[in-house]
Amino acid sequence: MQETFYATVAQLCFALLGLWWIVVQFKYQQWMTDPSHRRMAYDISLYFILPGIMSLVSLLAADAKFLWRAGFTLAGILGLVESFLMVTSAGGTTSRSIWLRLGRAVVLALYLLIILFAAIADLPQRLGLPLQPLEIEGLLNALIIFLGVNFAWMFFAEPMPGQASPQ
Repeated sequence: MQETFYATVAQLCFALLGLWWIVVQFKYQQWMTDPSHRRMAYDISLYFILPGIMSLVSLLAADAKFLWRAGFTLAGILGLVESFLMVTSAGGTTSRSIWLRLGRAVVLALYLLIILFAAIADLPQRLGLPLQPLEIEGLLNALIIFLGVNFAWMFFAEPMPGQASPQ
């Protein structure tokens, strides 16, 4: 069952990544000339790339626990660093940017949990959780993907500076 789940998640992530890159093409002229917009477009790409890579690693190394644990830990560290940089970067004070900052803080915590559950083999048992580590990792990845889709929409729908907000 985990193989089917992770195969589906990998396909979903790379399909969403492709769709996101199409969206970026629509706004290429606007976004690529502004460093903060360019950074945000990259950040949103990671919401699909990292869970997709983790899913592929889990499929390739299901029996070799060290490999999937190392892959999830490395991807979690990359996501944690990027999320930290986005949380601490300068941003506006609009209600949208506040929600983005809050969401990024949640993602930061999710990546920290991914690292912990990948690095500490018996953590679910220590916490009394009735799930296997790969099941927990799957739930955490699903939450990251969900937030990534929402961030993509918020960012796409955001008017550029000097433009009126759509009603």
